[in-house]
Amino acid sequence: MPSSLDLHFGKCPRRDPFSVYRGRQSRVIPCTLLLVSLSFCLVCASCGAASSSDPPQLPGPTIRVQASSQQAVLGGTVQFNATVQNASSTAVNWSIAQTSGTNQNEGTIDSSGLYTAPNSLPAPATVTVMAVLQASPSVSGTASIAIEASLTLSPAIASIVTPQTLSLEVANSGVTASEVSWSATEGTISSTGLYSPPAEAGAYTITAALNANPNVTGQATVFVTDFPGTLTWRNDNSRSGVNSQELALAPATVSPSTFGRLFSCPIDGYAYAQPLYMPNLPIPGMGTHNVVFVATENNSVYAFDADTSPCLQLWQTSLGSSAILGGTLPIEGITGTPVIDRKTLTLYVVAASGGTSPDPNNSAQQLFALDLTMVPPAKQPPGAGAVIPPASGFYPSLVLQRAALLLNNGNIYIAFGSNGVPGDYSGWLFAYDATTLQQIGSFDVTPLPNTMGGIWQSGGGPSADSNGNVFVVTGKGPFNGVRTPESPSYSDSFLRFGVAQGLSSVADYFTPCDQVVLQNEGMDIGLGAGAPVLLPPSAGSASGPDLLVGGSKSGSIFVVNRDDMGGYVPGLPGCVDSPRVQTIAMPASAGPIMSTPLFWNNALYLAPGNGTTMNGYLMSFPLSAPGIFAPTPSTTQSPETLGPYGATPVISWNQANNDTSTAILWLIDSSGALATPNTAAILRAYDANNLSNEIYNSSMAANSRDTAGLAVKFTVPTVANGKVYVGTQKELDVYGLLH
Repeated sequence: MPSSLDLHFGKCPRRDPFSVYRGRQSRVIPCTLLLVSLSFCLVCASCGAASSSDPPQLPGPTIRVQASSQQAVLGGTVQFNATVQNASSTAVNWSIAQTSGTNQNEGTIDSSGLYTAPNSLPAPATVTVMAVLQASPSVSGTASIAIEASLTLSPAIASIVTPQTLSLEVANSGVTASEVSWSATEGTISSTGLYSPPAEAGAYTITAALNANPNVTGQATVFVTDFPGTLTWRNDNSRSGVNSQELALAPATVSPSTFGRLFSCPIDGYAYAQPLYMPNLPIPGMGTHNVVFVATENNSVYAFDADTSPCLQLWQTSLGSSAILGGTLPIEGITGTPVIDRKTLTLYVVAASGGTSPDPNNSAQQLFALDLTMVPPAKQPPGAGAVIPPASGFYPSLVLQRAALLLNNGNIYIAFGSNGVPGDYSGWLFAYDATTLQQIGSFDVTPLPNTMGGIWQSGGGPSADSNGNVFVVTGKGPFNGVRTPESPSYSDSFLRFGVAQGLSSVADYFTPCDQVVLQNEGMDIGLGAGAPVLLPPSAGSASGPDLLVGGSKSGSIFVVNRDDMGGYVPGLPGCVDSPRVQTIAMPASAGPIMSTPLFWNNALYLAPGNGTTMNGYLMSFPLSAPGIFAPTPSTTQSPETLGPYGATPVISWNQANNDTSTAILWLIDSSGALATPNTAAILRAYDANNLSNEIYNSSMAANSRDTAGLAVKFTVPTVANGKVYVGTQKELDVYGLLH
């Protein structure tokens, strides 16, 4: 009988040759289990200490090829390098990996990996370089390089003011300025690409030729201008709004793909004032800069480098705490555009400060003269500035210095209107000696007990002609210039002040014939909602009168003989002012005129506002005869309307070439200032010869690339030396050609 152990394991048949006999108590181990045990032992014998002497299995060799540049110009060189891993030798053989292109002239590469591009462009214009491991020819790596037929210079288009210099570079990757030969049509350029222009303004071509292949060249255009700057509102004392020395910006160069926002500069408050631009200003301790000046409602004046990106602030100065008066502005500080005297390097600005309520005794309006030859600029005279003293009918807490300042014949003219607080105010015009800051004259538009008649002009400044006469337009209020000459009120009127009498009395004026009737009926003729623009002699005949134009909220353009303005001739509603003046009625679809017109190339440009049922499009009225404008606008107008207040345009063009096709009409669409919440200002550019062609606006580019800051009412762009400057609620935005 088998034992229990035998039964537990079972038995192989005795004839089984694989059974094992173990003595008296034989135990037969199953054959299958024995074979498995033997196999396990064999496996174990191949493990452990005996296997540690075998070499590990290494990954195979690899090659990574890299080029010092992703592009090569014809005839140029690029160094390739091979990084070899997991190989005892790093030696490689270099070659060009042939393609199936139509032109197999793909250049050469030497044993060190230095690639020389061909002298003619291969097809396709991409070459693949191969490195092969010498020890194992089956191992290789490749890299591709693009072949370029010309050099690209940066900047490709630039604008500078004489006698400034410009540094140019070769934008092609792997090509340095020392590897090219530079030349210029006029002026000189160094071996490193530093261009020194000639004294004469004009457009000049810079050429760079590759030393290794002189047939490979690149060109850049440098516009050199003697533009004197934008030192006052709308460029000059006639308030023309025309920069006739803009060479770089034209419809041919301005588009969403070539023009956009270059950089922005932060500011501490609303910029109602137009930015001013001064080229070649020596800054103590900082060198000479083109400078843009920005004034804010927080009573700050900033000086920024006009060209440097990112923004370079040169200085900031504060003119005291702003006033919180509860008027139309959140705070009242600097509202009117300052003016710069180039001869003395002085910036004149008026700041409101102090009061927190409409109390004539707890606020101040002050004139400051900032000495630009110091950093920060010193205030002249030292201290708090020249306080404009309260007078009979002049209450600093009730007035707003909205109109731009005027520098004329050595005097600073300062105009005031209402700040929107209910109360007894009058429009005023003051004159100050620019050297001593002493008040030398004042004029009350509506002497007490009369009121109103403010001079605000939507931010536009008083105008002045070459004879020194000063012109303003007054707003809503009483008129009695004829009935009470001993104490006349001149609301809703164009006024001229002559040199002889200063501001002691009005030398001449024009008042629409229906002013008194409309005023008595409670209607707002709104003649003072734009600045008076003085037209050049070319607008009339050789023997004709000098002209002035301005608009009204009631929707009329008045063309006035400023040498003989015509006074006031009363009439009934619907009266006709002719022959004293030409009156042009806006189309029935247009809204009120709350902006300043512009005259250029024998046409009057205007952007009236929108109304409840009216649309304000940018339009133009051409001259139909010397001194006479067509009664209806031309057939082209802007594709879009420009908000309830319309817009005040400016023009840039190259007058030196007498090429009107270079003209661009610029404006800021500030309708976002009235949106809730406020939205961005929009810079718009139109072909001045075809207003239906909007060549650019700051909302065209994708991904908000060009979006400006939040809009401010009545603002005007500054176009200078190839750039456009836009003031907003919290930043200055700078636009220009993209490189």
